[in-house]
Amino acid sequence: MPDIDDARLANMFTEFRDEVTPYVTPPGTAAARRWVRRRRKAGVAAIATGAVLFVGGPTVGFVAASQDTPTPPPIGPVETVTPTPTTPAPTTTPSQDTETSTPPTEPELPKVAGKVFYKGLDGKVYLNGRQYPGGNPANVTVSPDGKQVAWILDDATGDYGSDLLVSDLDGGNRRVLAREAEPLCQEPIWSADSKQLMIVAYPPSQNEKPPTQLNLVEIDGSMTHHYGRAELCHYRLSADGKRVATFSLVAGQGKITNSVIVEDLGGGDRVTLGRDIIGERVYTDMVGISADGDRVCVLTSPVDGTYGDIGGSVARCDTLLDVSARKVVDLPIDKGELVGVVFLPDGGMLARVKSGGQSELLRLDKDDRVIARSVESAANADRQLLSYTP
Repeated sequence: MPDIDDARLANMFTEFRDEVTPYVTPPGTAAARRWVRRRRKAGVAAIATGAVLFVGGPTVGFVAASQDTPTPPPIGPVETVTPTPTTPAPTTTPSQDTETSTPPTEPELPKVAGKVFYKGLDGKVYLNGRQYPGGNPANVTVSPDGKQVAWILDDATGDYGSDLLVSDLDGGNRRVLAREAEPLCQEPIWSADSKQLMIVAYPPSQNEKPPTQLNLVEIDGSMTHHYGRAELCHYRLSADGKRVATFSLVAGQGKITNSVIVEDLGGGDRVTLGRDIIGERVYTDMVGISADGDRVCVLTSPVDGTYGDIGGSVARCDTLLDVSARKVVDLPIDKGELVGVVFLPDGGMLARVKSGGQSELLRLDKDDRVIARSVESAANADRQLLSYTP
């Protein structure tokens, strides 16, 4: 093939460019020029062959050039592709509403701390499985500090009443604190500081049986405080020393007169709660009064049931009453039946609850929140809850 001078080569390139320019983007044109310059150095024959390829089929020429150079875009109308926007995967923030969330667990309550005292049928006192001498099973009580016991003899040692005795928990330092105390109508009730005992007693002997008086006896024997006639039985003293509670039950000839009475220790500011508060039941015992005197816990019985006897109970009750609101208080007891309460000087209480064959003790604060729980042993479950020292 004859030599091809630069003029002809340039003319050929111009013709090729005019033909393909409408279809080639600038990067593709630049690539073609680089290809032409390299082929000139390789010889006229190779360039002529390349020219034929360009003239005969520009697409084939670009394919050949792609072996050494970047591949230009295809010739022809360019299709614009719009990227499909992707939606980010939703993120899930754990919450209590999702099925996979773990519900918060209630913290396990601690066991009831302190000393819980029980009484056996024989009047013995039990603490942590250990037995102590105790006293008269009808009326023995334990001081709030857990150090002493008090009871009234069940035989008449005076003209009408019996001796009030006090001893240390282990039976030591036993002594007579008062005479002529009523052994059935009134248990010895301790003040919150364990320094006084409330009893119902007869005044000095007269020609006929005198009316009983409500007395507070100093534990050191130094003095007895008199608070007038004791009209009823089973008085309870509030921890602040200001209020007393009792109950009245008179049944006969098809009629029942029954009420709970809360008043000041010296009389006055009396509140009377009738049977209408508890429905078809009657009050059969006064068990305790709260530290501020605004709550009482009572034992009740069905109207057509057995009302019990004159003997009292220190901690066995089934109904808690709000004195000011004149209504029954519902304690936060999940299950079971309330069978006992010991009111505490701090405004809280120790509640005894039975459910099936199990008996539990619940420690409640002054806002009725359960702050401790313990399951009673089988032996203690059969005994009477007597006292509690936190």
